[in-house]
Amino acid sequence: MPLPGPVAVARRLFGALVGRPLEALRPFLAESYPAEPTLFDEVMTLVAGAGSFAIVSFGFLCFVFGSTAYATVYPVVVRILSLVGWLRSRLGR
Repeated sequence: MPLPGPVAVARRLFGALVGRPLEALRPFLAESYPAEPTLFDEVMTLVAGAGSFAIVSFGFLCFVFGSTAYATVYPVVVRILSLVGWLRSRLGR
């Protein structure tokens, strides 16, 4: 089974780590706001926004670091696998 390329992995990581949480949080970000908000409404709005931002930001950071790590390691692994294939063909296995 061939290894997927870095772009394919980045696309899947972005969908899983950023896209899904963002879609799950979207209904909460579009809630109605009362005309005369109480202090509790204000605090809960700020906490919900900060929590949503933290979750999506954490997913984005995981996406960036995961994609970077895979893109860095991918050429090395492909080169090692091609070398192993070449050695097997030369040794007659």
